[in-house]
Amino acid sequence: MNDPTAPSDRHSAYFDLMRDADEALEDALGAVRAEEDEHRITPAEAAAERVTLLERHLAECQRLRRELLGATTPQEDK
Repeated sequence: MNDPTAPSDRHSAYFDLMRDADEALEDALGAVRAEEDEHRITPAEAAAERVTLLERHLAECQRLRRELLGATTPQEDK
């Protein structure tokens, strides 16, 4: 039986979850582009939404890295 806490299993889980997070980000960014293209939101609103999406994505990447790989970022080490 595989130990889910074994390094290779954690790395596999990390890469799978990162791929899912990347795909979700791409979908969300695509939805913002579509809203902007249809003139339902202004370019400034689209930019603000993209910033929010990217910040959430980065936070999720950091959380996954911390939880699955035990790694920290330089900002977290301060």
